[in-house]
Amino acid sequence: MRLAFFAGRLQNSRIRQLLMSMWENDTSIDIFPGNLRNSYEEGFRKSKYCLHVKGYEVNTARISDAIHFGCVPVIISDHYELPFANVLDWSKFSVIIHHDDVQNLKAILLAISEKMYASFLANLRQVRKHFQWHTSPQDYDSFHMTLYQLWLRRGLQFSTLP
Repeated sequence: MRLAFFAGRLQNSRIRQLLMSMWENDTSIDIFPGNLRNSYEEGFRKSKYCLHVKGYEVNTARISDAIHFGCVPVIISDHYELPFANVLDWSKFSVIIHHDDVQNLKAILLAISEKMYASFLANLRQVRKHFQWHTSPQDYDSFHMTLYQLWLRRGLQFSTLP
């Protein structure tokens, strides 16, 4: 099993470029800037941790993909509003690393004990249902979680420009 996996464009992120330059030849971390040797799904399934690094888009499906395939998300960001953060404790099933700490990524991941990793994985399996969409909504799935997020924001007032 690989330590970490990332597949995505490099040109749209300084941090992605740094990751590539630091670990492109590391045999425990798979970073692919273009075509994968294997399938995208296989990259998630064969890695303990899956990296989420902001690019052009504010959000991607990468976090949901990692959760779906049972790969602990590693969010590399200084300021990122995580989905359902007011309901889910992301520190229980993901690793959050600031941009300034990206040079220490491998050491940070290797310092996580097998017991803590097992806990992340068990919690990941518990929250997986919140990231799944169904043809007919099911209790606590993405449809209900999104509606709940909208309901919570119902009272927000947006200031108007003069």
